[in-house]
Amino acid sequence: MLQNIKSVLIGMTEEGIDEPSSALAYGLSLAQKSGAHATIQAASLKVVMGNTFVSNVASGLVAAHNRRLRHLADAVAERARGDAAAAGVAASVDTPQLSYPQLVDTFIAQARVHDISVLDAETATVNADRGLIEGLLFESGRPLLVVPPGFDTFRHHRVLVAWDASARAVRAVNDAMDILKAAETVEVLAIGSEKELAHEVPGAELAPHLVRHGVNVSVKNLVAGPEGIAGTLREQASLIDADLIVMGAFNHSRVREWVLGGVTQSLLEDCKVPLFMSY
Repeated sequence: MLQNIKSVLIGMTEEGIDEPSSALAYGLSLAQKSGAHATIQAASLKVVMGNTFVSNVASGLVAAHNRRLRHLADAVAERARGDAAAAGVAASVDTPQLSYPQLVDTFIAQARVHDISVLDAETATVNADRGLIEGLLFESGRPLLVVPPGFDTFRHHRVLVAWDASARAVRAVNDAMDILKAAETVEVLAIGSEKELAHEVPGAELAPHLVRHGVNVSVKNLVAGPEGIAGTLREQASLIDADLIVMGAFNHSRVREWVLGGVTQSLLEDCKVPLFMSY
């Protein structure tokens, strides 16, 4: 059992798009294995009319759309309650209908009082789920698990740690320590140029620290391949059949509208393994 995870926030956003969600089953599996309480936010986006001079017809269409999304979110919430009960997980379920800014702010506030959040991966660069991922990463102060389609069970037998000795990577390793200690094998992977790797062994300094915490760890250094650092990470995760990638997240923007760093964005857009990320 994972000892230090006591509260898990699972976020799902109903936008009226028929997309499968892995976050619910994966998050409940994590809560079950850690003996944690699950807070499930089955939120729906509320369309708000900004023009006071819109026609009654337009206003009626928007109201009908909002009702439809609310009904869909209620159905998801009902299923979530049943799934949590079947898994033996203590859970609370909420179905807020909020405008987009309110929705993001609500999720961030909730994430700050939970040990970890779980969201579905989203390949599109602009939509509600992607905005939530960025908001929780950069503003909640808590780690985030991003789950690609097809993962319904939390596993951590083989964990790949992306290591560049940055403060964000340190934060991710520390946040994931409970998971790393419980893993069968942990590989610390440093990726650089041939010149960089010729003069140092990145990751070697991390291994003794992890061993002292009881982690079964190995270290590997790889030269970045043609698809860059993200592609090399994906390839290595596939080679070792990793259940999870632990990494620090980066952004390239100093303004409120975040622009994700290249490696972070690339992995969010195309990764076949759940991502444990901290900032």
